[in-house]
Amino acid sequence: MPPRTISAVIADDHPVIQLAVKTTLSEIPNVQVCAMCASGRELFAALEAHRPDLIVTDFTMGCSGESDDGLRLIQRLRQSSPDTPIVVFTMLTNGGLLTRIQETGIAGIVGKNEDPGILRQICIDAISGRGLRLSPGISARMSSAGALAGASASPLSPKEIEVVRMFAAGSTVTEIAGYLHRTLATVATQKRSAMRKLNITSNADLVAYGRDNGLT
Repeated sequence: MPPRTISAVIADDHPVIQLAVKTTLSEIPNVQVCAMCASGRELFAALEAHRPDLIVTDFTMGCSGESDDGLRLIQRLRQSSPDTPIVVFTMLTNGGLLTRIQETGIAGIVGKNEDPGILRQICIDAISGRGLRLSPGISARMSSAGALAGASASPLSPKEIEVVRMFAAGSTVTEIAGYLHRTLATVATQKRSAMRKLNITSNADLVAYGRDNGLT
């Protein structure tokens, strides 16, 4: 009897990254990429259609309307497909946010600037159910920020992180409120709280913080 085919879905809003990940996964025996998606909406449609054995997704993708990304996306994936291993492939550098991702119960986190072989091995480990795997680059970022072993490396709450991430990516406070289904006053308060915790006094500095920490 031939070995079972392992299906995988890739999600990233950059076509070149999609192809690179597909090439990397194709080197794993019996793995077949059944869908490549550019948004959270496309990803959930692919999960419904294919019921894959592995999800490899970016963390930050262009979000509009009901197309999730960020922590909201990862949390929804965990709820809708609790038994499907998720490997997050990202440029994030913020140790606190990486810790939040780790806490969602995903199978692995890999930096986009690392060798493709690392992504391949972590995907193999994810398929085999070997528990959480962090790439060397991600481990180094989290360690330098004091974010390993469940430590709280970021002064921001998960909700504040999402507000900062979306604001730094160019969304207005009103747009963020609509996307996250929060009141305008709540989002404005979370933004002010984040700025106070980060000792940031201007919107320009908040955008720079998001950019420098890989949130956009």
